[in-house]
Amino acid sequence: MIFTEGEKANMNFFKLKFSNYYYKKSKKLNKIRFEDDTYWMNFEKFKDPDGKIRNLEKEYKKKKIDLKNEIDFLKKKFGKKKIRILDLGSGFGFFLKALPNVWDKNGIEISNLASKNSKKWAKIYNYDLEKVFSKDQLNKLKKFDVIFSYHVIEHLKKPQIFLLNVQNLLKKKGIFLLGTPNFDSGCARLFKNKYRFFKDPTHITYFSENSLFRMLDTFGFKIFNVDYPYFSTSHFSLQNLKKLFNINEQKVSPPFYGNIMTFYCEKKTKKNFAKEIDYKKKIFRMLNIE
Repeated sequence: MIFTEGEKANMNFFKLKFSNYYYKKSKKLNKIRFEDDTYWMNFEKFKDPDGKIRNLEKEYKKKKIDLKNEIDFLKKKFGKKKIRILDLGSGFGFFLKALPNVWDKNGIEISNLASKNSKKWAKIYNYDLEKVFSKDQLNKLKKFDVIFSYHVIEHLKKPQIFLLNVQNLLKKKGIFLLGTPNFDSGCARLFKNKYRFFKDPTHITYFSENSLFRMLDTFGFKIFNVDYPYFSTSHFSLQNLKKLFNINEQKVSPPFYGNIMTFYCEKKTKKNFAKEIDYKKKIFRMLNIE
């Protein structure tokens, strides 16, 4: 569903139709783009929603802490087993760097600037995530045991194509970890237009937990866990907690539990789909809908 800039605070994700999964900005994306590095060119002086200047290239330790839950899950599940993993929208490649070297690590990143260093510890492909991958691209990439993507889907105009590519690249019963802001979180409702993830002009596609659950389920993913990483991250601090009690004095909402959601999914099998269709037919007959 499309909305105007002033309507952000009034988004009601439960009003979305069954075939609609997100709200989308009505105005065109500005000149900040990923493919020509205009998004990444100021990475040494990146201004975050709080106005803090950061050098994104030097945040490996921070990212490793922020993604601790996801990294620990994969290490516990696969251990030293040789698996193939793919990071979609891999950026500087910090997630891949933190994983065991015995794994076959791969990334897709359209920006050459962002991926220049990550090529040291992973194979990086400069493909467009919003285009259906060709047979040649799929054959070159092959299938993966795990696909990971963090803070990417909210930047995409066509998330359906993105999920289609994930399906085509995952092995049978492969694992898919997807992280994105929750635009129906407690902070989003409390701070409205001052919600921190509205500040990034390249955030154009907004999901709630419920709407993203529905979309992933429809596109063939069985969700077995949803996590809200916060307490184990660098954002959990007394300073940020105090900001929750001074809403009127804040220009932007603080980091808080529920702002970020990570979906842990498994690729559905044909048998899964068949069971779901049979079950829905059964419910339809019980309801005796005319």
